[in-house]
Amino acid sequence: MTADPNADPPVAPVAVDERTHTERIDVRALALRALPIALVVVALGAVGGIVWGLLTPGVTGVVVREGRAGSLGADTVHRFDAVALFACVSGVVGVISGVVAWWDRRLRGPAAAVLAAVASMAGAGVGMWLGGLVAGVRHAGPGDTAVGDYFQTAPSLRLTSARLDMFGGLDLSWALVVVAPIGALVVCLVLLLCDREPDLGVPVSGGRTQGGELVGDA
Repeated sequence: MTADPNADPPVAPVAVDERTHTERIDVRALALRALPIALVVVALGAVGGIVWGLLTPGVTGVVVREGRAGSLGADTVHRFDAVALFACVSGVVGVISGVVAWWDRRLRGPAAAVLAAVASMAGAGVGMWLGGLVAGVRHAGPGDTAVGDYFQTAPSLRLTSARLDMFGGLDLSWALVVVAPIGALVVCLVLLLCDREPDLGVPVSGGRTQGGELVGDA
């Protein structure tokens, strides 16, 4: 049978990459990328706690008799100062943590928000613990202070109306622990709204993104 010379030439099949952002997520690879960022965020929280311990003022007290001491009424305002200072430090740490978590393009989106919130919360807990140790060294308390002499003790970050002790012995104030995560989430939201790329610039395996469309490599 003679082929029709006017017929269109056969078209070779072309493989189409149908993968999009909805492709199956490699959880293990995602966790490996998130781990170092989480450690950095926790370290930021620890540094923030140390800074608080170095800056927080002590509460002045006096030994009234052997084995009994009391704080001066005029100095009790330093307890509020200590809480307010820790909240401010945590807010700054939360903002930096949000930027750090958003920095990796592959984690942008819900993963970055969850990572920033959880890691900054853990960092706040570590910061409260380390900050308490540093403040305790600077303001050692009565110790062997003689009767009638003054001393300085470290202010407490435990708020009576906001205590969280789920594990027994780990007594934290949730009102302070959530300051950093809130700051981190706000930063992630702002960065999300400011990003002009509809796909947030997240690279797709097997191709690159451009304007929200998958473009194969040349």
